[in-house]
Amino acid sequence: MQTCPICQQEVQPSQRYPNYVCAECAKLAQSEDGRKLNFYNQSISGGYEAKYADTGEEYNSHDCYINGIKCHANEHRFGGIVITKVEN
Repeated sequence: MQTCPICQQEVQPSQRYPNYVCAECAKLAQSEDGRKLNFYNQSISGGYEAKYADTGEEYNSHDCYINGIKCHANEHRFGGIVITKVEN
């Protein structure tokens, strides 16, 4: 069994991403200064892109925070975005 490292909700097990956050927690991702973030693939063939939700301006980092916990957003191996909790 694998759980979200933020809320402890059960998630689909993943050997590649043992610390990934659930979809509900991923919706809470913010910049360090508390602005909501949205993550995207750059194109159908992948890539990583992040934007501030309030203005749509580019966010040039993979770091994000969920409930004050530092996380890292990146392109998922098979498309989409995966957010993982940063180990202390």
